[in-house]
Order: sequence, then structure tokens, then C-alpha cells
Amino acid sequence: MQAILSPEMLEVIEKSAFIPIVTLSGDGTPHLIVVGKAKEIRHGNTIVFGVYKMEITRKNLSENSFMQAAAVLEKKGYRFSGKAIVDGDKVLFTVESADLLL
Repeated sequence: MQAILSPEMLEVIEKSAFIPIVTLSGDGTPHLIVVGKAKEIRHGNTIVFGVYKMEITRKNLSENSFMQAAAVLEKKGYRFSGKAIVDGDKVLFTVESADLLL
């Protein structure tokens, strides 16, 4: 079952200046990058990010759809895990679980 992002989680995501994301290559090698703000939230559990270059992230998601993202706002923070796909110039990240960080 997919997690639905709570109002507090949505606030943290929407107000985070930067969000680090991690993807894995086909052999499991992690790749961490920092993206700007989330572009939008769809269906209560899908976070949309702009792609821009992100060649390694694109390649990783074509090999392994697992992704994690972290969002922090003041003393609130969450790690989100789920599946992502690249759709044109966007990464569509469907959150399946969320852990409190702070």
C-alpha cells in the first residue's frame, strides 16, 4: 500500500529549499544529488522534480526505479522511499514509505 503524505510532510516538502535524492544503479551503487524545490505534489503521494541534466539519475532510474528523498524544515525532517520514473523533463517519485528524521 502506498503512503499518503500528511499535511505536515507536505509542508516540509513544499518549504524545503533543497531536497537531496538518492538513486541506485543496476548494480546497487548509490548516487546522491541535491535538487531544488519539488515542482508539485500529485495524487497525495507523488512528488514531481524537474530533471534538467541528471544523466546518472536518468540512467539509474531506467535500471532500478528505487529512490529516496529527504526534506527538512527547521526541526522537522522526513526520509521518503519509493519508486520513481523519468517522464520527459520530470522525475515522478511515488512515495511508498516515510520515516521521521528529526
